Amino acid sequence: MKKIFYWMIGGVLLTTAAFFIPEQSGSIWPSLAAASVAAAVYLVVFLAVWVRKFSSPQKKKVVVVTCTVLLVFSGISAVISYEGGVRQQRTLDEIKRTIEQGISYSYIHKPLIKTFAAYYNGSQEGLGTLFVSRYDSLITEERLFQFGRRSDGDSPLLLHVAKTTADSVVIVAESKQVGGRANNFDNFSGARGKYQVRGILTSKGVDYERQN
Repeated sequence: MKKIFYWMIGGVLLTTAAFFIPEQSGSIWPSLAAASVAAAVYLVVFLAVWVRKFSSPQKKKVVVVTCTVLLVFSGISAVISYEGGVRQQRTLDEIKRTIEQGISYSYIHKPLIKTFAAYYNGSQEGLGTLFVSRYDSLITEERLFQFGRRSDGDSPLLLHVAKTTADSVVIVAESKQVGGRANNFDNFSGARGKYQVRGILTSKGVDYERQN
């Protein structure tokens, strides 16, 4: 009885230790995979050791077949769960990307279109001068544009005033969390791989370009 108890404790410790081996990168799947492999190896060894103690060949066969079927179905279930989790994550990322795309276009459009309207209402100043004079208090020294930020400051987007000249104004919107099309894309802030779009105001109007 003590031997079985020790085997049980050993299996728990082995599986727990394996769970913490992979680097904790925000995804639980590597840890679950490591723990599952350790548990499967342990069960196979446990079965190989203890099944030999059965005196009846029939009992041995039943135990081996039953455990094999359980391990196979557990493996299939794990693969299905993993694939479902990956699909759900992709769907969630796409939903976030769609929401942030709408927010970014809105945040870019409003200040640029107001500047465009002032430009065509008889102003003698250039586009860049008009934009800065209207939104100077919202532009930081790092060229961050505070337009549309929530009162708690926890905005999902970073807005940058990338360029202001007499002929054009460029605002770049960059997501803090949502990934873009290319993981190696260099974002305006220095981050990598995040969703990014820019709005370009000229005397012809406002154009948009998704950069990542």
